Amino acid sequence: MYWKRLDRNLKVRLVGEGLFNICYWMYFPFIALYFSMTLGSEVAGAFMMLPPLVSMIGNLASGNLADHFGRRPILIGGAAIQTVMFVFFACSFSPWLDYAAFIGIALGSALYRAPSLAMVADVVPEEERRDVFALFATTNNMGAVVGPVMGAFLFFQFRQILLWTTASVLLLYLLCLILFVNETKPTSTHEKQVSVIAGVKHACVAYRHILGDRVFARFIIAGVFSVMTIMQLDLYLAYYIVTEIPDQRFLFFELGSMLLTGETILGWMLALNGLLFVMLVFPLANWTKRWKERDLFVFSCLLSGIGMFALGFVSTIWSLLLLTVVFTVGELLRAPISDSFVSRYAPMESRAMYIGASNLQYTVGRMLAPLTILFATWVAPLGIFFFMLVCSLASAALYTNLFRMISQNKEKHERGS
Repeated sequence: MYWKRLDRNLKVRLVGEGLFNICYWMYFPFIALYFSMTLGSEVAGAFMMLPPLVSMIGNLASGNLADHFGRRPILIGGAAIQTVMFVFFACSFSPWLDYAAFIGIALGSALYRAPSLAMVADVVPEEERRDVFALFATTNNMGAVVGPVMGAFLFFQFRQILLWTTASVLLLYLLCLILFVNETKPTSTHEKQVSVIAGVKHACVAYRHILGDRVFARFIIAGVFSVMTIMQLDLYLAYYIVTEIPDQRFLFFELGSMLLTGETILGWMLALNGLLFVMLVFPLANWTKRWKERDLFVFSCLLSGIGMFALGFVSTIWSLLLLTVVFTVGELLRAPISDSFVSRYAPMESRAMYIGASNLQYTVGRMLAPLTILFATWVAPLGIFFFMLVCSLASAALYTNLFRMISQNKEKHERGS
């Protein structure tokens, strides 16, 4: 998908989200570590489970709101909440206020996600959606290349400046959304909302139907197990690298060497993770176009789980970077096909609600993922890495069962017709 062929809405969002994510990745990978240092690892592990719960509520609400009131107002609302919360974060003088701002940012992000994905599905033909979702994944992860390396220094030394910069970028993006982004909701799905209570009842009935779909429910549960593994790069793995991996020298062949601390090693791993997303997610999406979705989901889970589990057996910088490549490839194989699967599976009139419901896999996965930090006090690292492997294998098994059910349902439908 060439730039000139993209809808203007998507062009504005690609630029705005790309700039915001450069700032975002300077702070997000270190937030769990920051709360562990200021509130204690046990408290932080428990408290990091609350923002995903808030996100889950926001995702479900945003899907219903976007299907009834349109994508644009919910996008603007989500961006506005994040802008205000980053200002609050920058003005904070207490880790508890920092935590409150972090929850607000999670809510704004959740409100933003469902209409943003629905907007892509609204304006892009089905056969091109995987490419466009891959393009968004590439753009959104460009910040992950330089962000963690810069954030390893800026977040702890100049946190207020970093947060004010992020708030300023978000404010500019918010203005661009207001001025240049148009509504994309299909006209056939416009419905009149007679009251707030009626809207809530409609949402409850609709989500009960969506989550009662056995195929879609398995998709969400499989995603939860997969996300629990993927999210460890910013959670337990960050804690493990900083506290367990010894300082070591990195040799530049015969040109000299430099001492790497745990924080520096973590920054390099995060930067490599982001660089691989930028370089490979779009080419891989094209290369795997002829692969079956089932095979991509399963292979992704296996790479992520095996890569994470193997981290428990190594400690040198080269080994850590090599395994970062392994589990990152697993992650980026999954990124575009997950969104394209939902946009294809969902009925047009309920597209945003299905996307909002599908986000449960991310919010629930992120809510459960911090358990690894909570258990870090009592469980040896190898035990936690083994738990990540088990989660990945469970996800692979559920995806296999999911596509078997789809095939069986298709055969029944063909026989019935």
